[in-house]
Amino acid sequence: RFATFQGQNSNVLVKYVPSDFIRASTDEMATLEAIFAREEQLGSSNCGAAKAAFNAIVDLCGIFKRSSIHDVCNCIIKHFGPDRFHYLYHIDQSDNSDRVLCIKTGNDIQYDEEFYKFLCKTYGADLRDRIFFFVDNRNVIGKDIPFQLIYQKHYGLALFTKSVVIAHDVDDFSKIWQAMGRSRTMNQTEFSIYKSDIPESLQDDDGVAHDIKSLELTRLLYVANCDRKMAGNISSIYLTLIALFNLAQESFYYNDKIVNVFLDKMEDTINGKVSVHEKELVHCVLGNVVPAGILQHIVTDKFKKSSSAVVSQERLDEAKLEMLLRHIVRQKYEQRLPSHDIFDDLLLFLSGEQRSLMEISYTKQHQKQKQKQQNKNQDSDAMGVFDEKHQLSIKLSSKNYFEDSRGGLEDEAKSMLNLPISVPILTLGYTLGGQQRTIDVYPTLQFIYSHHIHQEYVGDEVKDVIRSKKTFDEHYTSFLQVVARKKSENGNTQVNEAGVASSGNGMPTHFTCNSETNYVRQNPQYTLAALEPGVYVIGMKDQFNLFDLHMQRSRKNIQYIVDDMGFVLFDRTASRSVDTFGPYFIEQYLVMEMLTKHEVAQNVIEYYLDHKETLQRGLDSYDEKQGKGFICWRFLINETAKAMAAAKTEAASKEDGEEPMEQKQLDGDLDDEMESVSKKMKHDSSDDSEE
Repeated sequence: RFATFQGQNSNVLVKYVPSDFIRASTDEMATLEAIFAREEQLGSSNCGAAKAAFNAIVDLCGIFKRSSIHDVCNCIIKHFGPDRFHYLYHIDQSDNSDRVLCIKTGNDIQYDEEFYKFLCKTYGADLRDRIFFFVDNRNVIGKDIPFQLIYQKHYGLALFTKSVVIAHDVDDFSKIWQAMGRSRTMNQTEFSIYKSDIPESLQDDDGVAHDIKSLELTRLLYVANCDRKMAGNISSIYLTLIALFNLAQESFYYNDKIVNVFLDKMEDTINGKVSVHEKELVHCVLGNVVPAGILQHIVTDKFKKSSSAVVSQERLDEAKLEMLLRHIVRQKYEQRLPSHDIFDDLLLFLSGEQRSLMEISYTKQHQKQKQKQQNKNQDSDAMGVFDEKHQLSIKLSSKNYFEDSRGGLEDEAKSMLNLPISVPILTLGYTLGGQQRTIDVYPTLQFIYSHHIHQEYVGDEVKDVIRSKKTFDEHYTSFLQVVARKKSENGNTQVNEAGVASSGNGMPTHFTCNSETNYVRQNPQYTLAALEPGVYVIGMKDQFNLFDLHMQRSRKNIQYIVDDMGFVLFDRTASRSVDTFGPYFIEQYLVMEMLTKHEVAQNVIEYYLDHKETLQRGLDSYDEKQGKGFICWRFLINETAKAMAAAKTEAASKEDGEEPMEQKQLDGDLDDEMESVSKKMKHDSSDDSEE
């Protein structure tokens, strides 16, 4: 069976290496260096060479998840020196793209066909000795590392000379095999598999790799994996029940009466429907000799494979089989409560790897999504836990949260998360046209409960605000009072319709901007609610939006809402001026520039300083059909170009004492102007790329 499982990879050489030393290590890079040393020692003992005999590490269980690729690069330089490897391959964690880090210069570039050809031209067949592959394989259903088969076809060698798979506490052999499969040339690549808790009788001290089929530990892991897969999951055993129901009914299709589980739960009708469904299956499946016999044979055979003696020795009579069927149906629809008897153990075994009441999907896309979520959960401890003095515990209880969630402002949990904290998390001071202004950004409680902030923000002042025993309405009233007092102390004045002082060409006479306070990490995902000039509340992505605005106590004070990309989600100001409070107001883009360095914000600020009047003219003629805000930059810039062309044409006509040009001539000038604006934008973009 294992030979069939291997397929064409029938001559795979493997050595299992004990990894128990990893548990005692508190430093990830110290662990990596220890692995380097062990592999170097094995390579020296086998071939008498002083250099390492491998060029790939596949991290299957997230041993190095806290470390950056630059940390790995420094460890390679420290152990092997700067000349052993020239490039370090890695997978970008944000978009899963293939990247290569130059070890000497630190430049990180795309690992594409053009760069691969450059490497082949530079190193030829020695390429595999100059590039080190560091693969984060926690997303086990992932893409292949490119150009391996091309390299093998061209040079007759495997790109992976030897691959080290860090399996450690992973017992699922299929995942270990998939991690090994990162090498597309498994028959030509030697493997070291680092695994914990290897029985002493199965440890091999000769340091030589053997055919994976001949190793007893492989048999142990593979058989255990087969037994585990044999259990399936609740979804698979439930589909078996449906198939047996169809058999009893002599029907090919099944008409499910429970169509939308979520709505049935919200309307509190799910329990009744499940009870009816349960009785239907008992009557049709167990009331027929053939389907009942098939079901008993299937579950009994599954239970025999269990490592638990309680499950494997259980013998099902008719009464227990009926109870088991009812438990399966209730667990499928998440309506089962623990029974504290043998059926808890049986259902746990039938859940397989699931180990919960949640459902498992079978499509590859769903498997990827599930794996991605598991990785996020696995990485949650890598985000860094706040120091105890910066932690804050809040508790709320609800008898029926579904019912509370319908109550709008009566939903205490949502009301608590929506509360604004009257201590600014970001304060910007800027001077424009000789007038000094301050921007204060206040966070919601939900924004504090995220990885977007620095822990130092949660100090005594913030804790006192949150712990104050006030009703939600009293808390928000107090917030408005603190904001008004702070604005008065800062001497902030509301921007009037006349705008700021400017020079003759419409450009502000003086502009400076500096961050006085900033506890927000770079590139957060957020929504920003604007209350008045200089006063903004920042929340999580989608926390502020048009549809949930009625659930915000600040709904009457919120004038417009934007997100981190610049999209305008709500606006009641109807303002279309860069100097007047609204979605085009310059303050919003100063905040965006500080938090995300977004290109839109940089363009708006630059045009505001250098071409303000022209930008305003384009804004005046923009009909907002494509959307609100400067996120619609390319549509706005068209209007700006038209305004610039019209202004030049009018000025030229007045200077020559002539009548305004005909439309055809004006269109020609417009084309020239559009080209100049386009060139400027490309020039700006290229400058940003170089930076």
